Amino acid sequence: MHDEPHGRALLDVARKALLDEVAPGLAGRQRFVALMVANAIGIAMREMENEGARDAAWARALATITDGGSDPVASLARAIRAGAHDADPELYGALVETAAIAARTWKPDPA
Repeated sequence: MHDEPHGRALLDVARKALLDEVAPGLAGRQRFVALMVANAIGIAMREMENEGARDAAWARALATITDGGSDPVASLARAIRAGAHDADPELYGALVETAAIAARTWKPDPA
């Protein structure tokens, strides 16, 4: 059994307290720093939330590598530059998914 609340819930409470209770009373550089910390907490929360989907998408992309190099990402980049995966729908889909996950993590919709 895990203790409650979990890390993500704790980060959420800390972020809300920082935004709702601390930042409004600050000005200038202190306010900027508080908002920057709240943003970093939000990014970390979204990374935790998207970790499984991100890892699965990268695994699908890296599964297309055939050269067995020691750095799979570099091997994939070399293969793409060489045209080895032109018109590869599975790789394209996996890379589009990794980009969408990154976009949701780093710059989420304001809604």
